[in-house]
Formats: sequence, C-alpha cells, structure tokens
Amino acid sequence: MTKQVSDDDLAPYVLETVEGRGRIVVGNSLTSFDHGDWQNDVLLGASFAGEPTGAIPLRRGARGWIAHEGGPGKDAAGSSGLPLSDRFGVPAAAIATMEARLSDGDSLLTGTVARANDAALAIGVTPGMTGKDAARVMLEKGPDQEPCDLGDLVNEDTTIVHTGDNGGRIFACWSFSRVENTTPDDVFCVASHGARLMALYALRIKPKGLICNDAGFGLDNLGIEGLPMLDDDGIAAATVSTDSARIGDPMSTYQDGVISAVNETAKGLGVSVGMAASDAAMTMLEA
Repeated sequence: MTKQVSDDDLAPYVLETVEGRGRIVVGNSLTSFDHGDWQNDVLLGASFAGEPTGAIPLRRGARGWIAHEGGPGKDAAGSSGLPLSDRFGVPAAAIATMEARLSDGDSLLTGTVARANDAALAIGVTPGMTGKDAARVMLEKGPDQEPCDLGDLVNEDTTIVHTGDNGGRIFACWSFSRVENTTPDDVFCVASHGARLMALYALRIKPKGLICNDAGFGLDNLGIEGLPMLDDDGIAAATVSTDSARIGDPMSTYQDGVISAVNETAKGLGVSVGMAASDAAMTMLEA
C-alpha cells in the first residue's frame, strides 16, 4: 500500500538566510506554508502558480514567492497567481513548465523563470533567470510585507456537482489538502496537479475516483506521477489537459476538462484519453 502524506513530504527547508531581510525557503508544495511564520521570507513551492496557491504566501506575508508555471494552460491559469500578487505589490514568478517537477521544490531552483509579475520585474527579476537567482533578488530588493487579506478574491469552496443513485457524490474542489472527511463512495474533480503530493493527500481520504489537472506534465512528466501511485489502493485516477481546463478552477476541471492521462484502475472502468471529464467522473461514480 502506498504511504500517505507525511511531515517529511511537506516540511520546507531554509536555503539561505540574510540578516535583517529574511530567508529563502523551499518546499515541495505551496501548501507547505499553510502554517507557520513566513513573513518577509521568499517562498518557493512546487505547486502551480495559480490564484489559490499564490494566495498562500500572500496570506503569510511573504516577501516574494516562486512556483511552477503549470502549462500555463487555458486562460494562462497556471500563472494567474502572479497578477493577483501584483494587487498587493508582492513579487512573484513562475518557473518554465518543462524545466521543473511538480512536487519537487529543489527543481524550482535550477529551472528558469518563464513569467514574472510587474512587482518582480520592477526589482530586477527577469525571464531566463534561475529560480535560485530570482529568489535572491526578491530577498535582497523585495519590499517588506504584511500578511494580505484576500477577502473573497480567491474561491476555495468544495462543491457537490452531482449525487448518484447509490448516494455517492461528485465533488469539485481545488486541492485534496482542503478535504478532510473519508469519502469512499465519492469522486473528486480537483483543480490542482496530478503529481506525487496529490496522490499522498488523496490517500488520506481514499475516494472512489479522482480527476485533476496535468499542469502541462512538467519536467519528467511529474505532473501525472500520482496516478499510478493510486492503483495499489484501487483508486481510479485521471488528469485533464491543462489546455482544456483552467488549473485552479475546480468547476472548469469538471465542465471543460478533457482527459489526458489515466491510471490502470480508471482504464479498467472505461475511462480513456479524450473523454470529457464530466463523463469520466460519472463513469467512476457508477462503477
């Protein structure tokens, strides 16, 4: 049986410290920074750089943050956290999709910046710069920050979109990190990526099936690494193409998504590449 998410998977580490400025801290996910004091630190997390993920460092008062470009996919949603961050004057950047691995924070250091927001450009972060160098610029030149109150700017709701005859439900949610209850008869359409940490989060609740975003696959195809990890537990899993659905938007996963990869369990139920996500979710639910 595949292990579940542990503190080791989520624990970030301090790469560098500059007295009077803060730290550069690296994590395998931006959810690594959901708790703790990160004010005036520069945070690198190997999540997609969208609105719901970018909201995390903003709420913690980060001096700047860097994540994965996530495609950037439909409506450039994989990097939509960058303009959100500009609203608060916080520098943010996204590492090129095929130069970093989802759920692997270290790869953000060596990959190069594909996109930077206006606040980052203003202090000298430029496309083509490595993630490590961009983080150093943010730490040296980024303005002091306070935790940001995002109000209702970011939607993190979990929504029931269908209830089956057997009582099982199809949910739309942005991340398994926000789902707590055990739901063995339910299927989740998840707006986040399909990498390793997604699978480890999913194993906490062990749903009947799940569909997430491939985030443009990323370096070494790690955007879908989590799918085969769920076969041992009989969990049907698939991803939608980031070009078909807005990553970070759970209803887009369900309504717009087109399946781009499946695990063996999902394949055995009849889920296939090219299928509409809504049909794939119903297939999983009724299996």
